[in-house]
Amino acid sequence: MALRIAITAEPVPSHVSALDYVICPAVEQGHHVALHAPPMFRGEARRRGVEFHRAGTNWTCDPVVQQEASEIWQGLGNAPFNRYVFGHRWPEQAEDKARDLLTAWTRARPDLVVAECSDLGAHLAAKVLGLPLLAADNGLGPVILDLWDTDVAPALVPLYKQYDQDPPAFPPMVTPAPVPWFYPAPLPSAHAVRRTVAKFRTALPGWQDRSSSRPLVYVSLGTLTTAMTDLRAVVESAYREIMAALSAIDCDAIVSAGNLAAHLRSDDPRIKVVEHVPQPALLRHADLFVTHGGRASLLDAVQGATPVLAMGVLADQPDNAAAFARRGLGRALKLTATRGDIVDAVTDVLGAPRYGAAVRAARAELSRLPALDLVAQRDALSALQAETRTP
Repeated sequence: MALRIAITAEPVPSHVSALDYVICPAVEQGHHVALHAPPMFRGEARRRGVEFHRAGTNWTCDPVVQQEASEIWQGLGNAPFNRYVFGHRWPEQAEDKARDLLTAWTRARPDLVVAECSDLGAHLAAKVLGLPLLAADNGLGPVILDLWDTDVAPALVPLYKQYDQDPPAFPPMVTPAPVPWFYPAPLPSAHAVRRTVAKFRTALPGWQDRSSSRPLVYVSLGTLTTAMTDLRAVVESAYREIMAALSAIDCDAIVSAGNLAAHLRSDDPRIKVVEHVPQPALLRHADLFVTHGGRASLLDAVQGATPVLAMGVLADQPDNAAAFARRGLGRALKLTATRGDIVDAVTDVLGAPRYGAAVRAARAELSRLPALDLVAQRDALSALQAETRTP
């Protein structure tokens, strides 16, 4: 049975890639898929062969928002940053997103909505129209749930009242990893499903061919932070410390630094600095991944059986880094770690077989997760809706 599936995304550069575990199965199962997202993702929809509908704005690109958020992170730390961004700014944007989606979904009603777990406007629009709604964990699930009762839900109550809706409740969710990996407390509403990535992200670029016998270290600290002024300076400094550390180790390295790449020249021929690479493909060949600890990046590492050195920056990343270190999948360091500390951690992970064994076991665990069956999900959600409407 082919469904009309509406998938929504919020304006963070990596978020459509983070939803490939929903988009790819939906396309492969023959459903009609439409991505409802800010204009920055029009090209991403085209690359995946799905329909695109503009919904919401590129509000995260607003220099004022970026400056305020980076100043809070720099001056007060990650917890206040999360409260500001996810407990204040994110709910503030929900009204515009909900309005766009109500218009689109009234015109062409989908059979199933799969919205990012942080897409609060999509959650409201689906509820107003009585559509089956499934939240897709984009990595921010733990942050949103942590702030739900204290910040997120209270901020949404006035908007929900405008639409004569009961107070907001977090919807059922799918997540592309075993739940205990990222959720320390039991989460009965989350259903773990198999993770997939878009095919175009699995092909290596031609320049990556190498004959060296040295271990290969891949470095990427994410994309969002390089657009935020205060964060950009800190992340650039971290890249320089990492590159200096790798120059002191007998290894090759590829450093993917987005728009910082032009500022990170390397005099060491063993270290190649680029803007972007197809990360899932490269991690199948790397021996170590130095990462900011984003959810998608960590799962790319597991699927590539590559141990990590995680240096969490913001949002969920520091907790993710700590969780992976506890599982023995690598090491965790602060973003401000010195090159000496980085040398020690890289040397340890490259030299100790236990990290590779742990990440291979994690890959096997990840591969055993069930495939995402969207018809079954729709039917279960519809039954739940009918049950809640019964007096």
